Amino acid sequence: MDILLNASAVDWARGQFALTAGYHWLFIPLTIGLALIMAIMESIYVRTGDEKWKNISRFWQKIFGIN
Repeated sequence: MDILLNASAVDWARGQFALTAGYHWLFIPLTIGLALIMAIMESIYVRTGDEKWKNISRFWQKIFGIN
């Protein structure tokens, strides 16, 4: 607990940067990769006409609407 109380502004800034970098390291590639997966699922649906792929794509479209 003493470490948190004795932390300087530089230490807090380093922690904030670490959290921001971690967020970008995780979510940005994930979003880009999932967009590619969505395109693949839509392509499979168009080629096969299987409703399963359409339902899967619609499910993920709702998730991406939040993002």
